[in-house]
Amino acid sequence: MIRPFKYSKPRFLREALEALEKENARALAGGSDLLVELREGKSQAEHIVDVKAIPELSCFSIGKDGIIIGGQLTLNELAESKELGQTCPILGDAARTVATPQVRNRATLVGNLCTASPAADLAPPLFVLGAAVVVASKEGEQRIPIQQFFQGPKKNCLQPGQLVLRVEIPPRSTGRGVFMKKSRVRGHDLATINVAGWTNPQAGILRICIGACGPTPVLLTSSDELYQRAVCRDELLDGLATLAQDQIAPIDDLRASAAYRRSLVTVFLGRMVRILFPEEGGWPHV
Repeated sequence: MIRPFKYSKPRFLREALEALEKENARALAGGSDLLVELREGKSQAEHIVDVKAIPELSCFSIGKDGIIIGGQLTLNELAESKELGQTCPILGDAARTVATPQVRNRATLVGNLCTASPAADLAPPLFVLGAAVVVASKEGEQRIPIQQFFQGPKKNCLQPGQLVLRVEIPPRSTGRGVFMKKSRVRGHDLATINVAGWTNPQAGILRICIGACGPTPVLLTSSDELYQRAVCRDELLDGLATLAQDQIAPIDDLRASAAYRRSLVTVFLGRMVRILFPEEGGWPHV
């Protein structure tokens, strides 16, 4: 049973920010996580602020300045965008793994991030793409790198009176990415682990992010240096496997043991490296 709460639906950003300053106020966009928390008694929200009517959250653009995704944009809109599929398919690939089509019609990218689950499926692609979260308050806008936005399990850096307006992904001239996910069952289960990789061989860039293996998604440090030093694909894979095992901190829970997660990480890294660097292309970095 859902406890009583106050509901408001402001039409302007300033109204929403004022409402969110109140104690135990929560923003509602898709509500796919918040409504479950309310029903199960896991949220103490006393004031629900519906932000779906605020124009500043409806933006979506792909161009020379990068990709901009507003707070109202649903996961199905991401998954079905042909332009995004051509420009940055890794995001659509991740969006399609979340829940069911019905849920994705409501759930938003920004909501997936604000829940701050270590297993959030959209987080690893955004980590490797160098995304930032733009947060509004009465004082103005603040651009926060996505790594700083995640503070811990189910904890983000938002303060009372703040609202995420959009996610910004910087432009990339060339490169390719891949997203992989393992869950207990096919379909709409949460991730046992998820992994994203992005490489720009001409620039010697390789970024790997692993989800569900720490209190926040883990963006591997020193992967670029390892990639630039490696003389072949097998050497890179061995180095990444060692790097990952040193930096992740998986736990035992109802989805998997820590040991199983560690073994999956090595398997997924192997698959990812073989996709990003096919043998017939030779060793691609400069």
